[in-house]
Amino acid sequence: MCGICGVCGIGDKPLVERMLSTLRHRGPDDAGTYSDNNVTLGHARLSIIDLSEKGRQPMSNENGDVWLAANGEIYNFITLRDALEQRGHRFYSKSDSETIIHAYEEHGLDFINKLSGMFAFALYDGKRKRLILARDPIGKKPLYYTHDGNLLFFASEIKAILEAGVIKGVDEVGLKAYLAYQHTLGERTLFKGIKRVPAGNMLIFEQGTLQMQKYWDIKTNRVQAGDDYFIKKLRALLEESTRLRMIADVPVGAFLSGGIDSAAVSALARPHAKEEFHTFFVDFETASESEYASMVSKHLDTVHHELTISAEMVAKDLPRIAWHYDEPLGDAAIINNYYLSKEAQKYVKVVLAGEGGDELFGGYPEYARSLRLSKVYSLPSFTKNTACALAARIPGTGNIYRMGNRISRISGFFCQNSFEEAHLYTRRQLNDAEMKYLTGFNGTSDVQSLIIYPDKMDNTLDRMLALDCKNLLPEKFLMKADKGTMANSIEERLPLLDKDIIQFAFSIPPSLKINRGQEKFILRKAVEDLLPPKIVNRKKQGFGTPVNTWVSGIMKDSVYRKLEKGELLREFVKKDRMESLLRNFDRNPTHRARTIWTLFVLELWHEVHFKEDEGLTTE
Repeated sequence: MCGICGVCGIGDKPLVERMLSTLRHRGPDDAGTYSDNNVTLGHARLSIIDLSEKGRQPMSNENGDVWLAANGEIYNFITLRDALEQRGHRFYSKSDSETIIHAYEEHGLDFINKLSGMFAFALYDGKRKRLILARDPIGKKPLYYTHDGNLLFFASEIKAILEAGVIKGVDEVGLKAYLAYQHTLGERTLFKGIKRVPAGNMLIFEQGTLQMQKYWDIKTNRVQAGDDYFIKKLRALLEESTRLRMIADVPVGAFLSGGIDSAAVSALARPHAKEEFHTFFVDFETASESEYASMVSKHLDTVHHELTISAEMVAKDLPRIAWHYDEPLGDAAIINNYYLSKEAQKYVKVVLAGEGGDELFGGYPEYARSLRLSKVYSLPSFTKNTACALAARIPGTGNIYRMGNRISRISGFFCQNSFEEAHLYTRRQLNDAEMKYLTGFNGTSDVQSLIIYPDKMDNTLDRMLALDCKNLLPEKFLMKADKGTMANSIEERLPLLDKDIIQFAFSIPPSLKINRGQEKFILRKAVEDLLPPKIVNRKKQGFGTPVNTWVSGIMKDSVYRKLEKGELLREFVKKDRMESLLRNFDRNPTHRARTIWTLFVLELWHEVHFKEDEGLTTE
């Protein structure tokens, strides 16, 4: 796990060294650059496999005409290396990253399909003057870029690109996406002109032109077999995925919340631990679910660490957290991940986590609810439009203070253009009416155009899961995971999101994902012999952060000051509407707390990353 950055179109080593200085938390063990008259690559190294000097990056092939700066891990590197050596390739190091170079030499642009792992890398072919920026299939590792017409700048984090002198501006479409979903979507970021490489894509910069090339997508591949086949097959894939992710030349531990995802990963990893196995859990002063994590730890005989997050800690560290995350995430669970990583870094250099179980196996309660409501989209248009009109008349719909989230989501569900849009509507923080009330922004059609749609699925549940895998997972949960861990110089590995498991998950019958009201049924069955029954059968519990307590308590003055006087919010939120929002929160400090938090962290982001007020700009 590392940080990468660079420029193509010119060689500029001093610039890339400045960019690299902002990424040293991602790679404190070493740093290096490669430069010629057309490119400069930078790499900050967190040594995980091959700790020797030979694993240093940027690294090249034997001839010195193909160069690589990579972030992540290639889990199939041993078998891939063996195959490449049989084809005559000579390896200099034992690093997994070096297989990327030789795979490119052997297979050309199809090399990307030979890799299994989590990665974001820059590969430069000096003979062709070709730069390839690639991101792994599901988007575990971030990769950003900007192109000014001549030069291409890229980095693992946006703050490094800003070192290149990019003029800072707030992207209006990115801003609306954030207000709607608490994170940006697709290629767009909140920084004007700075984009991300989408998951499963390569960006090829050659002869002055940019070409985005999708190399992977989620596919439906139905298999006619009984339930036992799917359960046993999933178990085998989980065991192999976890075994591969335990390969490291440094200590490996796991995040353990007590939910089925992290418990399953910890149980599968435990037999592969070379020494004592550390697990990590955080909770809050206001509530605790430590009994479940402790139960799993005791069952697996791990060295367990628990940390309680206080409001004082959050108030003190929030500006630093905002700096690390580059873009604001309205989901306050980023704070959990940051402190988990900070604690884990004292004991290990790699952690396993359970991200992806909900999106692959149907873990969110919204899935079952939307399945019940989805039938409206198979009705004739007149009937569906009538349902929409009736839903819009529900008392409180469109009123930012009176309506409950559930009423809002159900009524809005009926009024979208397609079922896919209806499902994503259930993910909204602010609907269109609420956004217009607060800001005057009229509609979000430009935001909807950023949504990445997967290939057609053959059932309703998988359509929802695939949408979330393409939109919710990479730019919310995986970005949260990457930035929180790398802020504390540790690597997070995600066994549930192995490419083979993702592909297999979309061959599993829906009835094995949600079965008689039990979510993630097949995952529970696959690991039920490894865990206590109380954990296997436990319903999903949200890892909620007590933002209402923070906003109404120790952080109130700071939050209100930013909401009332912040430069960015003053520009696009109507003053009287903001005042009304805060008055209503004073009367009921549970209602709209997450809306207030979403706005607060947006203003904090702007304050941290924009030293001067440069205004809201649009394309």
